[in-house]
Amino acid sequence: MKKGIIIFLFIGVLQNYANAQGKCSEAANDGEIFACFNSAKKAAERTLNREYIAAKKRINAEYSASPANLQSYMTTLADTQRGWLKYRDGQCSLESFMAEKGTLTHDTLTDKCVARIDLERVEQLKSMPYE
Repeated sequence: MKKGIIIFLFIGVLQNYANAQGKCSEAANDGEIFACFNSAKKAAERTLNREYIAAKKRINAEYSASPANLQSYMTTLADTQRGWLKYRDGQCSLESFMAEKGTLTHDTLTDKCVARIDLERVEQLKSMPYE
């Protein structure tokens, strides 16, 4: 049952990303494309932050009776999130590498990547704590 819900939520995230992708492809010039993907990145980051906080609350509720396990889970989550952010930033650097840093193209490619990967992470966080 839980797998079905997770798959449904993941499909929803992909649809939201595809909608942003579609809207951004309708932009008339580089500035509009940049603004569109920058907005999508900011929205994805807000969603990511909200879901990280929600996951921490769920973990706290699930493990409140076992302070040692709770502390261990929270430490692992924080360490993993920092590692994931490093991965995301590195991957997005790779995806925007072909464009000169400081250009709209580079920044647009980076924002597009961050939005996509953040929304993927949101789905992972929604399934925490893992069973």
